[in-house]
Formats: sequence, structure tokens, C-alpha cells
Amino acid sequence: MIKQTSLNFLKELKKNNSREWFEQNKLTYQAYKDDIVFFTENLLLELAKLDLSIANANLVPKKCLTRVNRDLRFSKDKTPYKNYVLVVFNKNAPHGNTAGYFIHIEPGNCMVGGGIWQTTPEFLKKIRQEISYSYEEFNEIISNKQFQDIFPSGIQGQNKSKKFTDFYEKSDPVVELLKMKGFCTKELINDKILTSTDAVKIIINYFKTAKPLIEYLNKAIEFEE
Repeated sequence: MIKQTSLNFLKELKKNNSREWFEQNKLTYQAYKDDIVFFTENLLLELAKLDLSIANANLVPKKCLTRVNRDLRFSKDKTPYKNYVLVVFNKNAPHGNTAGYFIHIEPGNCMVGGGIWQTTPEFLKKIRQEISYSYEEFNEIISNKQFQDIFPSGIQGQNKSKKFTDFYEKSDPVVELLKMKGFCTKELINDKILTSTDAVKIIINYFKTAKPLIEYLNKAIEFEE
């Protein structure tokens, strides 16, 4: 579970997003960070039991977290800190672009899911090709009752291609999938879940449901012709 004080820190950071406030609250930040790292360790231990590829990846919990500092180089928003933390478990970390599990921790906007939000053109082409060749297998994963119960929002991605002519498909559902630039699940969860004693168990159930999707996507990415 995550301590309520950690969520409170993120709420306060959102209201007081300045270097001055952050420096004045360094001790509170350190306590928050220690708590999130500990929570990540527990999640990783349980996920490793579920997914052998994660177990073999030797992930370091603190490196599964996004940094608190924002990259301001190309942003109009100059607030220096993120008022959330993203925890990502990817078997190919630190090299991204492959499918993995994630939890987004932000008071009032916590989310959990898995898959791939965006990737390289090369990997995207491989995923689209795999879906084109084996749509029935992909559809079986996303139409499974447990998947639909846990992830009612379905498959999501960064956006869609307006024009798509790489593959010739007869079925409209397949065409709409192939237009996507990412293939990800994400569902909002109540803050109270994260501060409950069942937090790890509940999140792992989300991960377990997302696992077949993640394996399908990574199989496509790793396929060598």
C-alpha cells in the first residue's frame, strides 16, 4: 500500500509547484520517494511471480519510476516538477518502445494498465502486421470477459493514422485497430485502492489481465523474418 501522506505530498506539489517550495519540503519529498520505492519493490516481487520475463529482467525498483523533474526544454509549461509518478515494469528496460505494465500515481487521476502507448515506426509496423495476420488471436485477448470487465475502456493509443493503406483488410474492426499508433490498456482506479492493504493484490490482478496483451505485442515486436 501507499501511505496517504505520499498522496498528500503530490497534492501539495500540484498546488505549490516551485523550486522554493520543493527545497523547503525536501524531507517530506524523501519520505514520499522512499514510500513509492518500497511500494514498487513489493509490486515487482509479485509481478515477477506472474511473469518470468520480468523476473529475468533484474529490474531495479527505483529505476522503474519516472523522475520528479520535468523536462522544460520544449515545453510552454515551465512548472519544474511532475505532480505524479509513473511506475513502469518493462522487461527491456531501460530501452523502451516495447510493451510492459504500468501504474500512474496522481491523486484523483490514478491509472493502471499495460501494453504500449507509443513506439518506433519499425515496431509499430511489426505490431500492425501481426494483427493483420492473426486478428482472431488478438481479438480473443481483448474480447475475453475478464479483460473487458477489468479494462472496460478497451484498447487505447496515442492517436490514429488518418490514412492507412499498408494492409488490405475486409473487416472494419481490423482496419480501425491497424490505424492505431499504440495498443495499451489503462483504467482509472480510486485513490483508496492504493492506500488499502489490498493495493498490491488488486493491481497485480490488473497486470495479470493485461499480460496476454503484453505478450502478444512483444511477440510481434521480437519476430524475426
